[in-house]
Amino acid sequence: MKPVFVAAAATASSLPKAEYPEIAFAGRSNVGKSSLINALSERGGTVRVSDKPGYTQTINFFRLQHRRLSATLMLVDLPGYGFAFANEEKIQQWNQFV
Repeated sequence: MKPVFVAAAATASSLPKAEYPEIAFAGRSNVGKSSLINALSERGGTVRVSDKPGYTQTINFFRLQHRRLSATLMLVDLPGYGFAFANEEKIQQWNQFV
């Protein structure tokens, strides 16, 4: 049950087709959203994580096929809000896009 990377979207035109129910993980920068997605998989290590706020700079999509539930979901890792090691213009772009 390891999530499979599908896409990293920085613009609306780069969003993948909505084929499955989506669960989005939103929260402040460096709170553990990416780590939570890793914890939900049985093997972990699917999503890159960092101790530096603002590491996730695109909307990242991971397909998760759950055998026991016979279901496929899309896990969506959103950029964090609040403090990030990025310039103000980039942060504003994330906020508007999300």
